[in-house]
Amino acid sequence: MKSLTRGVWLILFVLALGLVPALQAEGDYYAAIAYSPSTGRWGYGTAFATRSDAIIRALKECKSDDAVMYSCHNEWIALALSNEKKGGFGWASAPTAAEAEKLATDACLARNPDAHIVICVAAFR
Repeated sequence: MKSLTRGVWLILFVLALGLVPALQAEGDYYAAIAYSPSTGRWGYGTAFATRSDAIIRALKECKSDDAVMYSCHNEWIALALSNEKKGGFGWASAPTAAEAEKLATDACLARNPDAHIVICVAAFR
C-alpha cells in the first residue's frame, strides 16, 4: 500500500512539474514594431506568445527590407515619427500607454525637431 501511495504522489508531483511552466507562461505576451526610416512604413505585431512571432508579424506588415525593430514583453509599445525630418523616429515601451507615448515622443524629440505618435499598442490581450 505504501508503494502505491508513493507512486500516486510521484505521478502527481511529475504532473505538477509539467504544469508549472504552462502556468508561468500564461499571460506572457510580446509586441513588436517595425519601422523603415527610408520608406516611412511601419507595422506591428501584438499579443503574441513569443517575441519572434511578434517580430515576424511586424516585419510582414511593414513590408520593407531596411526595417528596424523594437519589441516589448507585457508592456505598451509606442512609435513616434517626425514630420520635419525624413526618417526621424523614436520609440519606447512602458507599463502604461501614457508612459510609452511620452517616452517615445521624448526619444523622437531628442533627435528631431518635432514628434507625433503614430501607434501605441499593448503586448497583452
